[in-house]
Amino acid sequence: MKHLFVTAVLALLSLGASAQSKTWEVGGKLNYGTDRPHFGIGAFARYNINDHFRPEATVNFYPKNDYVWSWDVNFNLHYLFPITDKFKLYPLGGLSVVGYDFDYDGWASPSKTQVGFNLGGGLQYNLTDNLRLNAETYYQFTSDYDRAVLSVGIAYVF
Repeated sequence: MKHLFVTAVLALLSLGASAQSKTWEVGGKLNYGTDRPHFGIGAFARYNINDHFRPEATVNFYPKNDYVWSWDVNFNLHYLFPITDKFKLYPLGGLSVVGYDFDYDGWASPSKTQVGFNLGGGLQYNLTDNLRLNAETYYQFTSDYDRAVLSVGIAYVF
């Protein structure tokens, strides 16, 4: 019985130690899409589960350009490969919800929303312990509105 108790206490202590290594990141980014509208802004939140796995949620908005505006919400998973103490590379994959609307001189078409998936990768550079730059590219696969997205962003780690 003592061994079970000691094992349980050690397990709880190790959970507390691993919880201290988990961190949140929040930030903003600038996007360029290969299909109209091209330029957009976004915000993201990430949670570092461990040294390799990091889920991310993003929200992006692309203002009207050539009669088209769009938005997307993405849920991606990154797998981090440390290159040096400051650089990390990561592939990413996940789900995407894309909405877009066409408005030609007052003749608006109905808004469309589609679900798809993302595949891509990125590079992270740690400026400080609490500040990270990243650049990434991914392709959004949906039934009618496929496009590549290039982005640069900055994240605050807490």
